[in-house]
Amino acid sequence: MLKLTKIAIGSVAAIFLADVLGLSYSTSAGIITLLTIQDTSRETIVISAKRLCAFLLATVLSYVIFQFAGYHVFSYGIFLFLFIASCIPLHLGDAVSINAVLATHYLLEKDMSLPFIGNEALILFIGAGIGTLFNLYMPGKGKEIRAMQHTLEEDMRTVLLRMSEYIRKEDRSDYTGDCFEKLKTDIAVCEKQAFAYMNNTLFQESKYFIAYINMREQQTVVLRDIYKKIMSIRTVLPQTEQVAELFYGIAVTFGESNNARDLLARLEEALRLMKESRLPVTRAEFEERAVLYGILMDLGYFLQLKKEFADSLTEEQIRRYWNRE
Repeated sequence: MLKLTKIAIGSVAAIFLADVLGLSYSTSAGIITLLTIQDTSRETIVISAKRLCAFLLATVLSYVIFQFAGYHVFSYGIFLFLFIASCIPLHLGDAVSINAVLATHYLLEKDMSLPFIGNEALILFIGAGIGTLFNLYMPGKGKEIRAMQHTLEEDMRTVLLRMSEYIRKEDRSDYTGDCFEKLKTDIAVCEKQAFAYMNNTLFQESKYFIAYINMREQQTVVLRDIYKKIMSIRTVLPQTEQVAELFYGIAVTFGESNNARDLLARLEEALRLMKESRLPVTRAEFEERAVLYGILMDLGYFLQLKKEFADSLTEEQIRRYWNRE
């Protein structure tokens, strides 16, 4: 609804301004505004810049072709062929339609004088300018992303708590990976919101959320691998309790602003205790201990991903995003 309102009001404003300035073909300014307003602010600015560049190319081609071949439909066909062929390699395809219409004004008026070229330039500037100006305002999505982040972290906390619970059990018949489906869905939603926020936030650093989602996505892959390892365990060993407690410790302290340093220290302690344990007596015990060791190594990678993310943040990002907690 907001986009439709912008298009309607912006198009009327563009036509009105073009009329006030006494420009020919003033209604074209409204059409340009309509086609300029995109879903995001960045897209709007990019497409406006492309149309301005394409306008220069279209004007030069029009002048050369109409001056030498005359003002008739066949000349326009030649112009259109050369113009489109030039725009494609320059990645200006989005700007073809508007400038092709403006070129028809040269054809209809049989005029390529500087005043008329100026008329067409003003129509483009007014239409694209008003469209860009209107689309600079986008409702903030920061609160929505924050809410989705909270949901995502609750999902991951649930996964970790379930791992802490089921690694202690020999019967895991009711331990399914359904929790990962919700996690996958919520990551996709959060990622979509983060990209929308970034594309509509032009004047402040907003890539934080993209980096955050990428980090959580990588951690989810690690958790899936850990789940498979837990499901392969057949015997509960004395060392299992240490691993379960580590899962629980990660779960209860899980959060955006936890830099994972303390948890990595706890992991190192768990690894040390496992290494100091008596050697396995049977092959089955050896294999189970190997799985537990693999789980600890996976948890180390899981925590290292968060530590690297935290270490990559600037003081400004920490102040802006973590101090809201």
